Amino acid sequence: MYRDQRRRLLAGTALTVAGTILTVVLMMTVAHFVGSKPELRTSDASYLARTGQSCLGHIPPVDIDASEVWRSHWKRLVEDDCQPGSWLYQFREAGQNLAGYQADQPNIGHREAGLVLTPLGQFEAPEHRALVEPVREFIGLFFQRDVLLGQSRELPQEAFHPEKGRFGQFDAEAVLDDLMGTCPSGAAACMAVTDRDLFVDKLQYVFGLGHFHKRVGVFSTYRLWEDRYNPLTGRDEPVRSPEPLRRALKVAVHELSHEFSVAHCVHYRHCILGGTNSLAESDAGSLMLCPVDHAKLRWNLGFDPHERFSELAEFASTHGLHPEARYWRRMAAEYPAYGNASVGGN
Repeated sequence: MYRDQRRRLLAGTALTVAGTILTVVLMMTVAHFVGSKPELRTSDASYLARTGQSCLGHIPPVDIDASEVWRSHWKRLVEDDCQPGSWLYQFREAGQNLAGYQADQPNIGHREAGLVLTPLGQFEAPEHRALVEPVREFIGLFFQRDVLLGQSRELPQEAFHPEKGRFGQFDAEAVLDDLMGTCPSGAAACMAVTDRDLFVDKLQYVFGLGHFHKRVGVFSTYRLWEDRYNPLTGRDEPVRSPEPLRRALKVAVHELSHEFSVAHCVHYRHCILGGTNSLAESDAGSLMLCPVDHAKLRWNLGFDPHERFSELAEFASTHGLHPEARYWRRMAAEYPAYGNASVGGN
């Protein structure tokens, strides 16, 4: 009897340890990836019917006081958002509120620490190279830090898989491994950008990958000019300016936020930190931080929200990102009525 109990205890302990290791491994790197365009079939069972579990029933509660200036723009995610083909339908996110973020010992962006954006490889098309400077400028405004353009590096050839994709692809995790230890000690985080196609494991491709704790990330401009799916017509349409820039900015700040240990958003619709499972889902998202993720980065980086919103609005207006310009302009005008620039408030 004692031997049986001991055997069961050891088996249960082994399963617990294995589960913990798997969780840690999954949290070490977070991919913001897209595959082929999802098939949104209404005949597919809901997440609840398919798994017997609520898609969002397990996530931690929102633990900030989102004032009216936020509530007028942001809607909470609900069970119906877990549609077939979506990220939430396919992946069960643990969720992260402000208290959870603070307790996770995130990578801290100390006040004087800047960011580094480094090109990888030789950019063959001028339109890809032309995105580097506005991305550098934008991430500086988004995180309110100086951004240094790093010296170009070569892509690691051992990461190249000629048999994948149309012209071969680079393993994003192998590229990330090659970048480990290259971020200067005085930098808060480093991001690399390439015009070559990336993939992760069995996924068709990824836009980018950011490490939660090692201060390195990478993203690709390769697919930013792909046709845009119009859900109203059900057809692909040629992408026009400024959409490639908007896509580049989305993935750059998404992955850099992961480098500050911010997890995927499960609280608000269309947050820039939401996971996306297709190009169409990524296009439907926004360039903005929801109130929860804004609170996380404000607590970490200590920026002045009014100044940040004003500078982002000016950038967006200059680059033809008019919906974003209107949003940030309104936030800059209304936010001071609901809080000051002290760290932690929202």
